[in-house]
Amino acid sequence: MNFVYGSSRNGNIAEAVEGISEPSALFFIVAGEEMLEKAAEEIENHFPGVASIGAVGFAYAQSQSFDTGVVVIALKQDILVAADVLEEASVMPVKYIKRLVTAFERVEAQEGNTACFDVCSAGADLRAVTTLSSFLEKGGYDLAGGTSNSSSVACNGKVYEDACAFFVIKNLNGKIKSYKENIYLNSGVYGGQMMVTEADPGSYTICTLDDKPADEVYRSALGIDREQMKTQTFKNPFGHICGSDTYIISIKEVDDQGNIVAFRSANKMDLLTILQLGDYREVVRETIERMKSELGKVSAVLSVNCLFRYIMFHDDRYWDKYLAEMCGDFAHAGLVGVGEHYNAQFVNQTMCCLAFE
Repeated sequence: MNFVYGSSRNGNIAEAVEGISEPSALFFIVAGEEMLEKAAEEIENHFPGVASIGAVGFAYAQSQSFDTGVVVIALKQDILVAADVLEEASVMPVKYIKRLVTAFERVEAQEGNTACFDVCSAGADLRAVTTLSSFLEKGGYDLAGGTSNSSSVACNGKVYEDACAFFVIKNLNGKIKSYKENIYLNSGVYGGQMMVTEADPGSYTICTLDDKPADEVYRSALGIDREQMKTQTFKNPFGHICGSDTYIISIKEVDDQGNIVAFRSANKMDLLTILQLGDYREVVRETIERMKSELGKVSAVLSVNCLFRYIMFHDDRYWDKYLAEMCGDFAHAGLVGVGEHYNAQFVNQTMCCLAFE
């Protein structure tokens, strides 16, 4: 698999697709929600019948990143792709599960060489990922994706609110495997495991940890004041312990009652820990080597990077180096999203991707 991409800083689709021909699928990212409908319609007009999905956010392709206009990423060479959408994604996306089943049938999916990549409306992650994974896990199919920075996504020329657009991709030349990259350590130095004893999952609010006010537990463990909590998640997010793995929960704010409002839910009885930022440069190198080791030769990686990772890497003057490292041995492109999806989990502050043999 390979990528061909084009861009236009003023959102001109004709300019962005000028160098693209015979794509198998098209993933496009626009900088503002007001651009999404026009971009979807014009891409469908340029490439009628070609599977396409679109999101709002920043984009990157190879060593370049884009925060204005539109970027169109063409997926090409030795792949079959079907695209569709789950509507009512924050309410009942399972009503549309037949669309997912049909997409897998259309590409004649096989375990190991077929996977799903999705982008969903902001706020729709939990039910969208649960619905997708309920089908994918049964067939042994991987999932990677993320969240559009808007209430809308696009699929096959149309825009949908409160929806999850997806590609089903079959690699005709080898395997596809999902990966997630966690740059934080579960070191246990900040008090070890703690239990959520009161929470409001619907509003992503953590009220108490071990029957103590959540913000007091967090601030006491780190020795910080409430003002510092505004940015502390870059260094010390929560980790949700799930079996042998840990999934990141970003902290958004502390409300007037001293509850911690996060960017994804935590449920009563969940076990959390306070994570510690690791050597992310080394983690990136390890991820690249792991993909190459497990897949042999990697041809391309389609990824979603968390906005918080982008901000931190950019502030540390590492973002450009990161992109250069990721495209050193294979094609690399994707979305800076506001949430990430990895198999059955919705996570924060993470990179999730599909890697193609």
